[in-house]
Amino acid sequence: MTFLQSLVFALILTILIEFAIFFATIRQDPPRLFLYSALINSFTNPLFNYIYNYELHNLYLLESAVALVECFLIKHLLEVGYREAMLVSFLANLASLLIGLTIFG
Repeated sequence: MTFLQSLVFALILTILIEFAIFFATIRQDPPRLFLYSALINSFTNPLFNYIYNYELHNLYLLESAVALVECFLIKHLLEVGYREAMLVSFLANLASLLIGLTIFG
């Protein structure tokens, strides 16, 4: 698999994993949750991968920053409180991180 193919695969996998967490925790309209998962991760995932691969090789710092950014996006897009948004963001990013580490090493 080429580097570009692995980035696309990682993005698709992240969208699906985080959508599953969104649906399990928020339980709103599934197509809307999938759309927001795709929008949020289409912004944060490529940015994360660029910074991680070319600028700052600190996985946990970057993942924490992504979770924080996604918290604000989740709060405003899904119209939930900050506490719920942070919980959803933390769970979604933890799940995608652990699965990503298992697959990509």
